[in-house]
Amino acid sequence: MQARPQMAPRKRSYLDPIHHDIVLDRNDPTDRLIIDLIDTAEFQRLRRILQLGVSYFTFQGAEGSRFTHSVGVMYIAKKLVDMLADKSGFVLRFKPLILATALLHDIGHGPYSHVTEKILGYDHEDWSCKIISGDTEVNSVLRAFNPEFPATIKAILKKTHQPKFLTDLVSSQLDCDRFDYLLRDSYLTGTAYGLFALDRILSSLEIDPDTQRIIVSGDKGQAAVEDYLFARYSMYQQVYYHRKNLAARALLSRLIKRAKLLESRICYIDEETQKWLSGEELSVHEYLYLDDVQMSYHIKKWSQDKDPIMKDLACRFLNRKLFNATKLPFMDLDVVESIKNKAKKLVEQKGLDPEYYIAIETTGLRPYDYYRPEANHPQTNIMVRTERGDIRELSAISPTVEALVKGSFDTYWLIFPSEVRDAINNMIDSEIKAPAYK
Repeated sequence: MQARPQMAPRKRSYLDPIHHDIVLDRNDPTDRLIIDLIDTAEFQRLRRILQLGVSYFTFQGAEGSRFTHSVGVMYIAKKLVDMLADKSGFVLRFKPLILATALLHDIGHGPYSHVTEKILGYDHEDWSCKIISGDTEVNSVLRAFNPEFPATIKAILKKTHQPKFLTDLVSSQLDCDRFDYLLRDSYLTGTAYGLFALDRILSSLEIDPDTQRIIVSGDKGQAAVEDYLFARYSMYQQVYYHRKNLAARALLSRLIKRAKLLESRICYIDEETQKWLSGEELSVHEYLYLDDVQMSYHIKKWSQDKDPIMKDLACRFLNRKLFNATKLPFMDLDVVESIKNKAKKLVEQKGLDPEYYIAIETTGLRPYDYYRPEANHPQTNIMVRTERGDIRELSAISPTVEALVKGSFDTYWLIFPSEVRDAINNMIDSEIKAPAYK
């Protein structure tokens, strides 16, 4: 007797530490689309890319993936669409498009997420668009649901699609992406800096019929958004810009710089990685080969390289022998450059190449700034419908937010190996005491 083919379970549950049960039902066409997208090879690849880059060196629990974050963003978008539908019923016809866009917004991330994006100067959103519109399983699933979806999702990610609220939901100052990563990253790092009242914010959001943008309604919604902005600010100051994170990023940057210099002389590098590091054009298939596992394997191999600099940098990275990072009490670029040059001489005296053992890192809240209405860009303005019914920009009616956005948060950090820590600190102390800087 021939066995019956097993049917896929009707419901699928994702047990999430932030949102708890995320349940999708195959009998619902939108949920079935999301399940099919999650099951694609391109989306499964996100399991192999860390959400927080190299932050695990600083926060031991920071090992969550882009996969879990992306599912979380989709879930928040689903909740928000259902809430918005109570006020603007027409939004339901966009539900499949919104949820698919929220799920796929980060599908173009490369190894170590934003860390290598900054080092190598590529744009993960560009790769998201290429994957969505390319010869991929994701593209096939989208086209089977609606032939226009790949092009439409690409336009939403590029912020060129109308109506504008579709972009606001996945890329704005109040988007589902930021809502999830603040709560998730706070949980993963064991901190409370990123906590805020998510449901209070979601229930306060509405679509302005005149501008077709997402706005905040009422005093309670405004207060919740203020808390959210301070949570985001705190996460940058205390987590994303933690000195050990900066040191780890700088070490990886120098490691990649050495690998690019050595090229064919390096002990091991596969074709895709070589093309990626050198800035050569990659096909979508080649790019999708890249992930944290592949990059970590390269670094492990490089720790046995004959080149002493490459070997040393790779070993430091693998074994968490990170550089030191110290905040410079100067904003004058000439002074910063002078300190950098003096630091280079100090590492030279230790027999180390200053091009690979000294770096300057700059922190501020850009390009991932928490709020910047003075930039005069639509996505940076949070609009609030007050209790009297008028719509105003948040910092114009909130003294606390006004004070926050006018602050200066840019900082320069000197990165150096522990071998010269005392000499570096003495040199910086001398600079601080110099008459010109008193």
